[in-house]
Amino acid sequence: MNIGLVVSKKVREFLKDEFLVKIYKESGIPYVAEFGDYLANDVRDNELQGLLIVSEYDMSKFVADADERLGLNPLAIEVLPLSWFFDKSENYRFALLMAYIRKLSRQELVYRLQPVKNVTISRRSLIKFKLYEYMPYPVLFDSIFAEREINTLISSCPKGVLAKTVEGVGVTSPENCSYCGYCTAKGYLGYLEMPTFTTDQLVYFINSINYYDEKAKAIIFTKFKDIPLQEGYYPLLVPSLASVPDIFLYITYASGLVPVLLIDNEISEIEKKRLDEIPVYFPGSKLPIYKVKIEELQNLKLKNELRKSLIPEELPLRKYRRRNLYLWAIEEMRNKVKLDEEAEVPDIYFVSIDPEKCVLCGVCVRACQMMVPDLKNISDTMSLEYNIPMCIGSQRCVKNCPENAIKVERFAKIKELKKITVNKAVLAKCRYCGKPIGSVKVKNKVDSLLIGMGFSGTAQYTDVCNECKQKMLTKVWLENYLKLKGGK
Repeated sequence: MNIGLVVSKKVREFLKDEFLVKIYKESGIPYVAEFGDYLANDVRDNELQGLLIVSEYDMSKFVADADERLGLNPLAIEVLPLSWFFDKSENYRFALLMAYIRKLSRQELVYRLQPVKNVTISRRSLIKFKLYEYMPYPVLFDSIFAEREINTLISSCPKGVLAKTVEGVGVTSPENCSYCGYCTAKGYLGYLEMPTFTTDQLVYFINSINYYDEKAKAIIFTKFKDIPLQEGYYPLLVPSLASVPDIFLYITYASGLVPVLLIDNEISEIEKKRLDEIPVYFPGSKLPIYKVKIEELQNLKLKNELRKSLIPEELPLRKYRRRNLYLWAIEEMRNKVKLDEEAEVPDIYFVSIDPEKCVLCGVCVRACQMMVPDLKNISDTMSLEYNIPMCIGSQRCVKNCPENAIKVERFAKIKELKKITVNKAVLAKCRYCGKPIGSVKVKNKVDSLLIGMGFSGTAQYTDVCNECKQKMLTKVWLENYLKLKGGK
């Protein structure tokens, strides 16, 4: 998205033109200017799709009318207070602005939102005939197929306004949505996003901080702007504390920054519920997830000796999105600190197979939507592998296994985050052409079932592939046809 940077006169005088020119050149954005009556024309001429505003004023009314004033979706505008830049080094100011510019550049989802009816109608809105408003209800990043993910999202909504759609899940009545973002925080994969606080926006924000400030200490997840900030502590505006997933906090730590959740004395019930769910530590470590009140922020002293890392920006764009980031965070932290390999990893499930019951029939492979199980043929052996890190606990394999050989009863341990071979068997081959047809265990199972049901004649063909079986049946049919024709 084309992003413009707009500052008030006081901000321009404070930051200096030389600094703003430096931002303009480094960011590559097409527009940097001071507020003026020409802004609407400049937005149109530069084809801007979003604005980053820095001002000492409350810009809420200006932003609310941005669709009329500027032709921009109000949600595509971010306002930063001038106070955030006071008593800070030029390097801090530069990194903060670059981070928000890059964050806004990844805000395409706001343009998928449709305006909703105003909940309250004011005299001003009636005069202007503006009976709608833009609200940041959750939207799909891409279509989603995993049943477990869809059901989790739907059941998590405190308002009950999520339902299944052709693409996966959607908000049925945006006007009734509370815009808390709790549903987006509960997903395993991250396909449902808050349009102003997406997974890739967070990745771009963190990477910008680490790239431009090697002394950065922490990311402050906050919905408040009037807060005291120390050098090295970077505020990230969020819709609600309920919208912050565990994985966002994990990748912040893995990048070398400390995640801090800023809480107020008066928080909503859904925010309180979410805060209670958030883990106390990064998995397998004693690195705490800080939950700090506003009055404590100024005196917060963090010792951060973690090496900085840039998060691979392609990970949230790949299939399974946040799961990819989760696994990256675990592996990255393994390289920085000593993790307890016996510690369980929340939301990644361990699958256990009873090799005595499992016949390697492949039903679990076909049932799993996350492609966790896989059958492989190597020489004369057939093996069943499970890619444990991708298991989200749907239990589709458990429900569909005809032998009741599978259990999913706990989270995986850090040492178990890998592909594991859970069973092996001799590979059965067609006695005519030698083509693999499955495991000997399956053949023996089918043989015993057929014989037990009185079909011993049919049992002699269980070691023949379909192609050869068709040839045999065709040969028998021709022989019978010729006999019948010769008899006449």
